[in-house]
Amino acid sequence: MTKALILFFFLTIISMSAFAGEGAVEATGPAGSIKAHFSKLRNTKGDLVVSLFSTKEGFPGKSGKALAKKSISASTPDGEVVFEHVPYGSYAVSVFHDENSNGKLDAVFLIRIPKEGVGCSNNPKSSFGPPSFNDAKFTLDSREVILNIDLKYL
Repeated sequence: MTKALILFFFLTIISMSAFAGEGAVEATGPAGSIKAHFSKLRNTKGDLVVSLFSTKEGFPGKSGKALAKKSISASTPDGEVVFEHVPYGSYAVSVFHDENSNGKLDAVFLIRIPKEGVGCSNNPKSSFGPPSFNDAKFTLDSREVILNIDLKYL
């Protein structure tokens, strides 16, 4: 194999994995779409950052470990994020309202209580700390799953 061909394969793999982290999901078997709608926003400032997780690793706050991530303006009229071509399986969705558009969830220093709105699939009740992956988990086993996620401001 020539060096140019090896470089081509290497760059292709890097670009595919970088793209996958920003909302693209590749399915090789049965697949569907996950549509998430959001309500109870405090205002329409900033963005909604939505992460799709296939495992508990990083859930709910480490979007870098998510299978896919998308961002929409909080003022988008339909307030919908769609993840398409997602392989059938179990997933959880988390969202935060990035009101100041700084790309991160702002929290109270040291105690890490979010200053911005947060939510996840199934709208689980949590008494202390973030919800678990299992509390937010749902199954995609049809062409489409529609989630209604309420944001909470602490």
